[in-house]
Amino acid sequence: MKLTKLKIQGFRSFGQQVNLNINPELSAFIGLNSSGKTSVMDALRKMFSSNFGEREFHLKDFHHAKDEKSEDINRRYLSIETRFDFSTNPDAVPHFFLGMVVGAQGEYPYLRLRLEATWKKSAIEPDGELDSKLVIINVPEGADVKDENKVPFPSHLRSLIQILYVPAIRRPAEQLKYASGSLLYRVLRKIKWTDDFTLNFNQQVENINNDFKDLAEFKTVQNSINQFWQQFHKEDRYRQTSIGFGGSDFESILKKLEISFSPTEAHKNYKIDELGDGYRSLFYLTLVCSLLDIEEKFGKKEDNEDIGLNRPLITLLAIEEPENHIAPQLLGRVVSILTQIAKQPNSQVILSSHTPSIVKRVIPESIFHFRINDSYETEINQIVLPEDNAEAYKYVRQAIRNYPEIYFAKLVVIGEGDSEEIIFNRLMEVMNLNFDDNILTFTPLGHRFVNHIWKLLTNLHIPFVTLLDLDLEREGGAWGRVKYALKELIASGVRRNDLLNLKDGTILENDKLEKMHEWNINYRETLDGWLKKLEHFSVFYSSPLDLDFVMLTCYSKFYKDQIPKGGGPRIPDKLEKPDAFEEKVSAAVKATLKSEDAIGEQYTEAEKELMIWYNYHFLGRGKPATHIATLAVMTDEDIRDNLPEVFTSIFHRIENKLR
Repeated sequence: MKLTKLKIQGFRSFGQQVNLNINPELSAFIGLNSSGKTSVMDALRKMFSSNFGEREFHLKDFHHAKDEKSEDINRRYLSIETRFDFSTNPDAVPHFFLGMVVGAQGEYPYLRLRLEATWKKSAIEPDGELDSKLVIINVPEGADVKDENKVPFPSHLRSLIQILYVPAIRRPAEQLKYASGSLLYRVLRKIKWTDDFTLNFNQQVENINNDFKDLAEFKTVQNSINQFWQQFHKEDRYRQTSIGFGGSDFESILKKLEISFSPTEAHKNYKIDELGDGYRSLFYLTLVCSLLDIEEKFGKKEDNEDIGLNRPLITLLAIEEPENHIAPQLLGRVVSILTQIAKQPNSQVILSSHTPSIVKRVIPESIFHFRINDSYETEINQIVLPEDNAEAYKYVRQAIRNYPEIYFAKLVVIGEGDSEEIIFNRLMEVMNLNFDDNILTFTPLGHRFVNHIWKLLTNLHIPFVTLLDLDLEREGGAWGRVKYALKELIASGVRRNDLLNLKDGTILENDKLEKMHEWNINYRETLDGWLKKLEHFSVFYSSPLDLDFVMLTCYSKFYKDQIPKGGGPRIPDKLEKPDAFEEKVSAAVKATLKSEDAIGEQYTEAEKELMIWYNYHFLGRGKPATHIATLAVMTDEDIRDNLPEVFTSIFHRIENKLR
């Protein structure tokens, strides 16, 4: 029995209906603060919590539209619907058989439960009138639901679906009390105390109390208290006092149970409140895991006819921010344990987080991305990976795990590699566009699978800006790079007519697009026109070659100064040895453009001479190290005075997208 679908409408930040296909094992809800993650967990608690107070609705639980005034609201409706499938748990079928439906021949049966609530303004009740009901929907999904299709869900079946909620703020001490609803209470209630054990236990406690009362000093204390009490209190009621160990009955003793930890640096056992926040958080999760383990072990000891009576048929473990107070190196262990729990046939795990450290530890297919749109309503999108390209699937899947920050960004900057990230961080700091302040994320993903990243971010409604290399006169460069970007944008969902429209009003034909890489690179005006068109779709190019060459061109003095003592390229004197100098330049052009036939006809003489330094810094040494060292000695004014044109355009686009 597994929760497979959840539909929410009209509940808190969920205005329009939102549908979630829940993972049968572990589902991860990610997103920024106040994006609706906790509300989904609360929706499940409204349906299945064992605490009546948690199942009650209030006016604040009903959705309020943006700019809507409370006094103008007369009536509200909300619904929370779950679907449970039974293919893996036939033991659960008899309990819900009468309410199960089948969509089509050959399909497994499933159960639809819907919690409906209404609120309306009242002249009598100041908080309005509230009504809620949990019903079974006895028609398959897709069919019209009428009143006669709603059957009240029997209250005695509610306990068969258990939800364990672990809040973001851990208070394990409250769960270690033998009080109704606490985890310790639920664990110990699984033990079947025999009558003989209880009787013997109570007798032993009574004997201990009697031994204390036989002590002369103890009698003196009790008699003194009793004497003064009777002087203050003259009635027959409550006249006698008795000192003992908080009651001699079995239940009273259980309430005094404590868990201690040893060994400690203080040479005494520690109580739970003496542990640090991290250990308290871990022990809270320990209690939850222990309860699930005990229910499973004790359930196996029961006779088959008791399944569903002595333990729940399904336990939904809802954990908020498992990373709280826990060191990063321990977080992998926590997620691993939760994953093991989720694989049990009668358990599911739903966790919420707003930290990248969780994303990289769960499979991308289990991730649900939450965001608040401009109408202040929650949107939820599931991660969709490429299906028809195994290599792309592997690449994007790993990219998601390696760069999980993209899910928490207001805008993603996509670049070629590490150099772009270093340069972007420094230049954006100069332009007062700090990544952290603006919740921006840089993702070095490169050319090859960029359309899948574009598609992913588009699906999640996360804006992005892309900087790619033009590679003029390199193999596959210039028109080849433009063609690639155009095709990848179309593959990511951009309309052909919006992307390939020409000045004369026609649309570039597909056969011409396929041959674009063969177009003459001498048509620079036409090439620049297509580059400008791509900028409208937030795709920018480091021109004419790559970002390393752009930085070297704009800040050549600073890069030339970054040479170790006795180092640097050996450049013949241009005037004294012109032939040797030309030979050095020619060799540098061939190396930079990665072809023995390259002559650099699209580059100026000054640019070709800079290729000597390009080879020294970026082909013979480490690119990131060179950029770090050079940018470190440059002041903000140095950078701002000669900022590359492509960055001016990119920063302007970023500012517009963040407004």
